[in-house]
Amino acid sequence: MSEVVNWGILGYARIAKNSIIPAIDRADNARVYGVASRNKAELPAGEWPQSYDDYAALLADDAIQAVYIPLPNSLHKEWVIRALEAGKHVLCEKPIGLTAAEAREMQKVAARHDRLLMEAFMYQYTDRVRVIKEVIDSGDLGAIRHINVSFRFLLDRPNTIKMQPALGGGALYDVGCYPVNFVGLVTGRLPVQCKALCETQDGVDTNLSALLQYDDGLIANIHCGFNAFGRNYAEIIGTKGMLCIDKPFLDDAGTLYLHTPEGIRELPVSESDRYQAEIRHFSSAILNQPSKIIPLDETVRNMQVLDMIRAAL
Repeated sequence: MSEVVNWGILGYARIAKNSIIPAIDRADNARVYGVASRNKAELPAGEWPQSYDDYAALLADDAIQAVYIPLPNSLHKEWVIRALEAGKHVLCEKPIGLTAAEAREMQKVAARHDRLLMEAFMYQYTDRVRVIKEVIDSGDLGAIRHINVSFRFLLDRPNTIKMQPALGGGALYDVGCYPVNFVGLVTGRLPVQCKALCETQDGVDTNLSALLQYDDGLIANIHCGFNAFGRNYAEIIGTKGMLCIDKPFLDDAGTLYLHTPEGIRELPVSESDRYQAEIRHFSSAILNQPSKIIPLDETVRNMQVLDMIRAAL
């Protein structure tokens, strides 16, 4: 196999256009081979070797090894499975589906066809997350008793799919999945109970908070929304200390603050290129080279928690 993975983009969505395609261009082991759009006229001419006006046509192209799927949430399951059955490795935008049952079905198809499938939580590829994990592993926090995570922004774009319930819209699916994933990253397990409240508009949740409790009593609070001023923040509180994390889901340089009885320690984090790192690691895994891949068991657990929150509303 070539040392460069040919990528196909299944849908010319904003995140594909503005983030993933440029990231593939920055990765030294990947290239954009083709992009499919049901409105082919919107694709720039001559930008890539191939353009397609049909998703199935892209999947039928044997030159493509990996597919990125940024389609509306309600379409993830169908096109992930079709891509896997076409022999492609798949990187799918979060959330990978609408339910844990959908995630398990995709996991089985990936195993059956011996293809890689990964949910695109790009924030895990940052120096910020590396430092967070180091603090947790160090024991400086002691036994963790509380986690608080917020991710929200003010949605001011008209006619967005984020406000369409039939397409899997809503704040929980769009940004709430990040705090849920973050809490799972810290705890490594499922909560035993959940309580939730939300505000809705046009049939989707626009402001949501949930409390998750774990078998050892640990309580996590997650908040998400897109009907008010932005917030991107987390704190992990243990018996010995507290870690305060500004912008846990971004990749700019910054400082984390570790509070202990001895005082406050500043922990610098370097700027990262989260999307490029995500693409590079996934491409390396396809090439059977050392890489960091988010496991599907974590993805299924993430969806199980989303199911719990939705059931608690």
